[in-house]
Amino acid sequence: MLRRHRGDPDDERHDKPLRLFRQLARSGQLPVYQPELCGHLNEAPARDVDHPTTCEDHLPTDEPVVHLRVCLTCGHVGCCDSSVPRHATKHAHATSHPVIQSAEVGESWRWCYPDELLG
Repeated sequence: MLRRHRGDPDDERHDKPLRLFRQLARSGQLPVYQPELCGHLNEAPARDVDHPTTCEDHLPTDEPVVHLRVCLTCGHVGCCDSSVPRHATKHAHATSHPVIQSAEVGESWRWCYPDELLG
């Protein structure tokens, strides 16, 4: 089950990349990628990740999925940090895959876990 409700402030509480993206969007800006700051983002350019509808790791007993993220190394689809299980972050830490991209309609921002940068 995917819960979609853009702009909910609760989504941002535990989801740092979403919070940073929305702060930029509210000020009329988009993330500015600076290649000299992060080689991981340089090696994982934004791409069409389609619009998946489920988190690959979610169990029926897990809380609802809030937003989805796609690993740009292997294509794994996981739920964001606003979702209780935080599967995208767990995948990144377990595999050392550094960059995810938002799979939400109208968003193509990426997040580098090691450098904590939005791109």
